[in-house]
Amino acid sequence: MNEQKTRPVPKTRKLPTTVCHRLMTADVDWYPHAEYKGRTIYFCTEFCLEAFNADPERFYLAHSKVKK
Repeated sequence: MNEQKTRPVPKTRKLPTTVCHRLMTADVDWYPHAEYKGRTIYFCTEFCLEAFNADPERFYLAHSKVKK
């Protein structure tokens, strides 16, 4: 009997996400972004970036826990 060995499927790199956990399907430079506590965080829209800039701590805490 000829048994075929299968190779393990390589782990694929996860797509980056915005602060609210939406997948970023375009180049990351296309997305609005800001620095926050030493990290770059990304937003879906300019509107969200503006809301973040108005109150970064509140926005980040509210949106980073949302799982879509």
